[in-house]
Amino acid sequence: MTSMIHRRHLLMAGAAAALAAPASLRAQERFPSRTIEVVTHAGVGGGTDITARMMMVQAPGEFGQEFTVVNRTAGSGAQALQYLASKPADGHTIILVTQTHLLTQLRNANLPQFGDLIPLARATADPQLVLVRRDSPFRTPADLIAAGKARSLRFGGTHVGGVDHVTIHSFGRAAGLQRPTLVPFRGGGEIVINLVGGNIDTAVVNPGEAEAQLRAGELRPLMSLADGRIAAFGELPTAKELGIDATGYTLRGFCVLKGTPEDRVTRLEQGLIRAMSGPIYTTYLQNTGQAPDSVTGREAWGAQLAAFNNDGREALTALGLLRG
Repeated sequence: MTSMIHRRHLLMAGAAAALAAPASLRAQERFPSRTIEVVTHAGVGGGTDITARMMMVQAPGEFGQEFTVVNRTAGSGAQALQYLASKPADGHTIILVTQTHLLTQLRNANLPQFGDLIPLARATADPQLVLVRRDSPFRTPADLIAAGKARSLRFGGTHVGGVDHVTIHSFGRAAGLQRPTLVPFRGGGEIVINLVGGNIDTAVVNPGEAEAQLRAGELRPLMSLADGRIAAFGELPTAKELGIDATGYTLRGFCVLKGTPEDRVTRLEQGLIRAMSGPIYTTYLQNTGQAPDSVTGREAWGAQLAAFNNDGREALTALGLLRG
């Protein structure tokens, strides 16, 4: 009888100790233990939604759990961020972030901010080119810069206060240009058509958006806004090589809520990279004309997001689109 009582006390003490264990120990429980939600601000079939689903082809095998997409499309990322914030910071809900989310955060202090997110892994990184039409008087980068210092150049881009607008502003500031004039269009296709037609002076566009016109010789790239030379444009200098400290990319990548245990962050980072390093996702990058070195880990992805967040704050403030 005494032995049975002793064993009962030991079991009760063990259970109490488990309940009292610090969060750092509880965080080491099996993860993931249920389906992982991937939140996106894009509608079904949009580029960001497709990126999430292509990652998810091999992710279940890496994590031993299913993945599901949660589309929260309103408010330029606001609803997606709110949904993420409504979930526990336990790693079972991740968000596919674009630069649009950062600009939305800057405009709305009530949303989770950049500092409330932990970057996990980058999914796509499409560098942008500075393009002119075939018969443009700007034959060289120096021609473009000289003209931009003499007058405000008309740059094609997407909507006012959007990602293109920030990139164009940051490029103009770094190059010492008069403030460029944004001519807004609905997307890359319209920008390219109007550039070929001579309705704008220049544009900042991803290579894939202008592939047909570049092949036909209707457009000429003057420089890229990548960190290094692009293999498909090996002779094309980067802005940095020309002494212009500016970069421009269309970015997508995964983040999780701040407060997620570090071991789970590491598990997510490593698993996502493996899922996006396989042949299916690599083929997706190739078939959509995206940079083959898009996939990278949290350090490089986080640094890139932080740089754009700073550029976005400066640009929106300078353009009168952000106060305080």
